[in-house]
Amino acid sequence: MTVATLQHVRDFARSKHAGQVRKHDGRPYIVHLDGVVSILTEHGHKGSDLIAAAFLHDTLEKSDTNIDALIEMFGPAVAELVFWLTDSEQGSREAQALQAAWRLARAPWDAKLIKLADIIDNGTAIVVHNPNFGPTFLEEKRLALKKMAEVEGSRLLRLPLFQRAATVTEAASC
Repeated sequence: MTVATLQHVRDFARSKHAGQVRKHDGRPYIVHLDGVVSILTEHGHKGSDLIAAAFLHDTLEKSDTNIDALIEMFGPAVAELVFWLTDSEQGSREAQALQAAWRLARAPWDAKLIKLADIIDNGTAIVVHNPNFGPTFLEEKRLALKKMAEVEGSRLLRLPLFQRAATVTEAASC
């Protein structure tokens, strides 16, 4: 994808999240998506499908977008990454967290990268703006990191992006 095409992806995501704000700080939702993309690029992860999926990673669960639209507009590779990142688990909060961790452990590598950036961006904001919910959120994300590391092993553990996500989740648990 070209820069112009990635701008189209961002514009699409912004329109789908129009009027939505981040629960924990009240800023427009696009701030979170930009944050995830920024974290990925800071760590050298700049593939066009990866960046497109990062902009779109919450569209299935937080907007009226469906998977067919993502496939048609952005292709099956981007849609698949968004699919792997979409929370659709059922049950208690604890059961949902465990199911999400299982799903993410088996997700493609690029989906894991996006999830790591998502954990960093959300974890940092939640700890600052919603300290009462922070411990619950971060415990769930530590479980996801653990399950991803069980599958990927040292490849993931050595990754600076993973180390940063782990630091975010651990620092706030003290």
